[in-house]
Amino acid sequence: MGGEDVSENKRLNLSGFSIEFGYSARSFDGLMLSVDSFSRNYNSTKLTGEIISVDPSAGSFEGLLDRSYDNGFVRKDGTGSIGEVTWFWGYDDISQVDQDVIVFTDTSGKDVDHQYSQITDLYSEEGSERGNGPMFSLSYQFKGSESLSYSAGLNISNVRFDNSWSLSNFSAVRNTEVTQYVIEDSYNLLGTVPPEPPYTGKFSEPGALIEAVPSERNESFKNSPTKRFQFNNQIDNNFEFSMTSFSPALTLSYGLKNFFLDFGFGPTVNVIDWKSNYSENLKSSDQNGESNILENWSDQSSGDDVVLGAFLQVSAGLNINNNWSLKAFTRKDWAKDFENEVGASRINFDLGGMSAGMSATFSF
Repeated sequence: MGGEDVSENKRLNLSGFSIEFGYSARSFDGLMLSVDSFSRNYNSTKLTGEIISVDPSAGSFEGLLDRSYDNGFVRKDGTGSIGEVTWFWGYDDISQVDQDVIVFTDTSGKDVDHQYSQITDLYSEEGSERGNGPMFSLSYQFKGSESLSYSAGLNISNVRFDNSWSLSNFSAVRNTEVTQYVIEDSYNLLGTVPPEPPYTGKFSEPGALIEAVPSERNESFKNSPTKRFQFNNQIDNNFEFSMTSFSPALTLSYGLKNFFLDFGFGPTVNVIDWKSNYSENLKSSDQNGESNILENWSDQSSGDDVVLGAFLQVSAGLNINNNWSLKAFTRKDWAKDFENEVGASRINFDLGGMSAGMSATFSF
């Protein structure tokens, strides 16, 4: 008999303890996503275009110069072109010769100009986000009266969510205009019969002489069709978030037959971790539909933190038998805001919010 009493005393008495497990969904309110862009401050001639001015290789009309053309050249010879004549010249085609004159054409001179404009906006989106996950609770119940009781315990819950945003908040247009200078210079052959083309005279070897300075110049302008380029950015933002809450709770229960109502409250320790990725591409396309990526940017951010808060929970349930019960609950949490910056984006939301879920409880 004495041995049986010792065995009974050693047994673990779990009367009053209960284990609860379930699943809940939580709403994070006041979520604000703000996205600027790196494209807005991108300063490159790839975007705005480079202003180009190319002087004609034919040079000025007057004076002894080395002049180059699309179809030949006229330069000072080894004598310095004494008397403004030269044997250091060349041409490509017999059609350039017109009686006692030879004509050269130069189209190397041009002006390139651009008309550029851009539109950029700070993208913002406001709303809420919903996370979900399991919950677990261990508590001990103190009997108060037939219908009233109270308990103390620890609630543990985890919620997580991830979201992705794709957007464009930058666009620009560039119109490129090219003005080409067309120069036709005529030189007197001075009675010289030009050698068969293509002909290239020598700097130091005497040969057929012509004028070293043009006797006549005709200038005209040729405008090429305007080229139109369009630019747009593409931003992809991904955010992953997880929060585990440890909530010491004091709960007051009111029972009526097999039904009961619970009112719980207490502090909360929220352990959060997150990971965020940002990527942005700046693309260009022309009027022919050809496109390419001018520049790209990327950034990532991750971390963890501990945030204190408080909660209030209301539950309604049904006792199935002496050990098992089911209940539905809603919970309000209070905690400070969370803020994260990555790339040119910022996300901000309230870590507090409303939760709702269902659970099963086993009471010893």
